[in-house]
Amino acid sequence: LLDSEDKSLESAVVKVINPDEQCDGSLELQASSSSLVVKEILQEAPELITQQLAYLLRGSILFKCMSLEADRITEQQEKVLSILEEKFPDLPPREEIISVLQETQFNPQGVSIEEVMLKDLKEISDGEIKVAISTVYMTLEVRGNL
Repeated sequence: LLDSEDKSLESAVVKVINPDEQCDGSLELQASSSSLVVKEILQEAPELITQQLAYLLRGSILFKCMSLEADRITEQQEKVLSILEEKFPDLPPREEIISVLQETQFNPQGVSIEEVMLKDLKEISDGEIKVAISTVYMTLEVRGNL
């Protein structure tokens, strides 16, 4: 369901891809939303994936893998990454992308506290009470300056 402010976009929604519906219940095997989107596009309209889109989606998948324990990549994510890398051999090496992502993950420069809080916002509601939870990554040095 779209939020009230996004209702005008409802007619443009073609399909909803929910990663929770496509996992076996264990956190380790949950696919990233990006890998599910890439898989869907590759099946339905592979011509839509440009090098720029492949770069963006691949970065999103690698970021999801990087933020999981032990930098594990699921079989589905590996398959999607390999397809993108075969289709676009000029993409930068995975290690280079992961290195940049790791460097910027803890760098708060140019980002407002609101943007940090909204980045990973999760809401839980029982109908009456609504609770919002955010994950904020920062070094101890940055925390000490707040």
